Amino acid sequence: MTPTIAGVLALALPLLLLGLIFLRRNRAVFLFYLVLCAVGIGYLVSTGAIDDIGTKALELIAQGTAEKDAGPAPASPEPAPATP
Repeated sequence: MTPTIAGVLALALPLLLLGLIFLRRNRAVFLFYLVLCAVGIGYLVSTGAIDDIGTKALELIAQGTAEKDAGPAPASPEPAPATP
């Protein structure tokens, strides 16, 4: 997945879900919200900021899957008792 697509998905999905939850009853306001979201995301795409957002999102996903695959950290051995 490219950083651009990851960035658009990382921003658009939460925005669309919030819009559906809070604005679905008032159709005109919801459509205006969708247009404003599209303009905002388009601005981020044109300035290149969406690539930075997508790169960070992909890094966080990779970090989370690496921690999940690594499993629990190995237990450290107990220190040897001190001799007098």
